[in-house]
Amino acid sequence: MKYYNKNLVLILVLSCIFLFTGCNSVRLKTFKEENVPEKNVESNEENQENQDNQDNEEDLEDAESLVSNPEDTSNSSDETNDNGSTANIVQPVENVELLIYTVNSSSELEAVTALVPANQELTPKLVVDTVVDSMADQSLLIGVENVTTQDDTVIVSFYADQAPLTNVGAGFEEAILNAIAQSITDNLDDYHKVIYRVEGGPYMSGHIELEIDEVYFEDSK
Repeated sequence: MKYYNKNLVLILVLSCIFLFTGCNSVRLKTFKEENVPEKNVESNEENQENQDNQDNEEDLEDAESLVSNPEDTSNSSDETNDNGSTANIVQPVENVELLIYTVNSSSELEAVTALVPANQELTPKLVVDTVVDSMADQSLLIGVENVTTQDDTVIVSFYADQAPLTNVGAGFEEAILNAIAQSITDNLDDYHKVIYRVEGGPYMSGHIELEIDEVYFEDSK
């Protein structure tokens, strides 16, 4: 009977030990399973907070840079168009002086200095256009159809319904023709003769009549 009681006590002790060990195992496992996602959540929240703090610091640095360097913004706007493309900076054109002849109010020749682009080739057409522009300032509107060359000769063809064919007297007509011819020969060493025509045909006005290939002006240089 005494031996039986000892065995019973031993069984109870072992049962308590196993029961206690099992409870601890269950509790430990439950604790681990429940706390793993919480740690992950806390880690994600901490990473997100660090990222937000970093973004805020970068925005603050950009704002401080704009405040301390306001000229950077103005320079950028000056160099770009509204569509974002780079604007071309227009450089001033360099000019050279050209001595030409025009006609004053008394129908007399008058030497004047005109400005032409330095990078533009000096041609008979450029000289004639410069003379025409100068006369336009004097309210003399000359109608030049075209300017061509043949050997050492410059051929200037006028429109039939414009000066010097119409709206001018004999004195002004002759002065206009002389001004153009002398401006050509004085500025261009390769050309010594000037022929005038009307729309490709002979020059014929109420005051002057020329053959189609008749030389009006010849320089002896």
